[in-house]
Amino acid sequence: MLLVILAKFLMLLATCEAMTMKQIKNTGKMMRKSCQPKNNAADEKIDPLSEGVFIDEKEVKCYMACIMKMANTMKNGKPNYEAAIKQVDLLLPEDIKQPAKEALAACKKVPDDYKDPCDAAFHVTKCIYNHNPSIFFFP
Repeated sequence: MLLVILAKFLMLLATCEAMTMKQIKNTGKMMRKSCQPKNNAADEKIDPLSEGVFIDEKEVKCYMACIMKMANTMKNGKPNYEAAIKQVDLLLPEDIKQPAKEALAACKKVPDDYKDPCDAAFHVTKCIYNHNPSIFFFP
């Protein structure tokens, strides 16, 4: 599974084209299939994320951290602003790049308040949603 995601990512890098939202959602499904069982995160607890409902439970928080790790936006146990900006530039469709960068910038310091990687992932993701729910997607 991870190899499929890595292969898709490398193919995108080779062609230097952004992903469509359909491709992003399909990649998200694969990431979810990997992270959900690792963290015992039930569908009913993670499905509401896309509507901005953040259930403050360890399984949900660590699921979010797992997704961030797979997306290469987490470094040394913290969501990483610079890595996230690189992913935005490489992968997101042109029409949402700028709003995504603005949301990331608004939430850049949030991880500094949390030592636990799962807590940091949860709160930065919640911040990004609150900054711009119209562009938010989380698998």
